[in-house]
Parts: sequence; C-alpha cells; structure tokens
Amino acid sequence: MRSFREARRALAPALVLAWTALPAHAQVIANLGAELLSWQAVFDANFVPIAVTAGLLLALIAAMFSRIAGVVVFIFTVAGAAAYGMRDAIVALAGV
Repeated sequence: MRSFREARRALAPALVLAWTALPAHAQVIANLGAELLSWQAVFDANFVPIAVTAGLLLALIAAMFSRIAGVVVFIFTVAGAAAYGMRDAIVALAGV
C-alpha cells in the first residue's frame, strides 16, 4: 500500500508537466504570463506608492503604542520596498 502512495505522488507532478507541455496549454500559459506582466506594470505605477505610504502610516500608528513595534514595521516596510525595487536584480542573480 505504501509503494502505491509513493508511486502516485511521483506520478502527479509528471502528469502535470506532461499536461502543460501540450502546445495549446503552453499557449494558454504564455498568455497568462503576458497578462501577469501587464498587471505588474499597473501595480508598479499605481499601487506601490500607496502600499509604501500605508506601511509608513502603519509604522506611525504602531509607534504610538510601542516604539519597538513602530521600528519593526518601519524596517519591514523599507525592506519590502527595497526588495521590490531590486526584484529584477534579484531574479538576475538567481539565474532565471
């Protein structure tokens, strides 16, 4: 019984990869990727400034209750914004 479960677990990723390799499915996946990139452009232009401003406002509110909480929220907001700004360099370092 155990070997059957292990075989089934190994077969599932293989079937998913075979399914995505079909030409029609590959085209759908490529179109989804292109759509995701267009959403990223809208996100970069419209949402990132709002997210950073909201993070800084949250840090200010947290600082009213605890200095440590305010510093932690501020550091995470700045680190998140920096990481998002450097995402192309991080992906290039990963070799993808």
